[in-house]
Amino acid sequence: MKFLFSSVCILSLLASQWSLGALWQSGHGDIGIGFDGTDWDPHFHFHEEEGEHEGEEHKDDDDHDDHEGEEDHDHEGDNHPIIDGEEATEEEYEIDALTLLVSGGRLPGAGVADSGAADIYVLAQDESLAVAQGTPWVGIAVEEIAPGLLLNDLVTLSLVDVSGPGVYSLWTTDSFGGDSVLMSSALGSDAPDSVALPLEPGHYHFNMGFSEEGIYDVTFNSSGTTVDGVETGTDFTVSFNVVPEPSSVLLLALGAFATLRRRRV
Repeated sequence: MKFLFSSVCILSLLASQWSLGALWQSGHGDIGIGFDGTDWDPHFHFHEEEGEHEGEEHKDDDDHDDHEGEEDHDHEGDNHPIIDGEEATEEEYEIDALTLLVSGGRLPGAGVADSGAADIYVLAQDESLAVAQGTPWVGIAVEEIAPGLLLNDLVTLSLVDVSGPGVYSLWTTDSFGGDSVLMSSALGSDAPDSVALPLEPGHYHFNMGFSEEGIYDVTFNSSGTTVDGVETGTDFTVSFNVVPEPSSVLLLALGAFATLRRRRV
């Protein structure tokens, strides 16, 4: 009976990991937000080409502060997205098809005061830090939306809800090292919980933080006003699996399961 109970617990742990679907483990890709004038299309997309992204222009340092979260995207050519241990085979995935894996140690970051945590788990705005952490370098892109569909060619991304064991936050770090918290699920936070994303340049990077390990479902809303004056938007949910040492959890569970089977025999 003890064997059966233990087996069920271990298999439940494994099932909870596998039920998340494909894990985006590392490399560069985007949370893409599409809009065709009627319907919104949140998704993940990955560029095959190396170097600059299509439709991007790189600004001089004087223009850096004009676009919060904008990054120079002459990124490392070998920072390909890895999904379930393999390079991504598709350019685009449904928004519920992937879960972002947040691994690595805890780091100081903006939003710490709101979360009450001394430090947090981070998906970094900076590519070199993301590579060092072994985590995805996640962009938020509206570059696929054609100009002239939305008033002022502007998309607003808002935080709707966070389901998870801790606080989720999103912030930007400027070229001088200053942090600005844009979203936070912490009670009492004065973060605006929204960010404007102009279609030009259309591609942005932010820091994302998680105060505790575990599974987070973060629901956003992408919205805008059409040139005809119609307000439009949609909610979508992005899943994150915050596991500092993802391989050790799996190996521990498998090892324990094998030990129980040997004892049973």
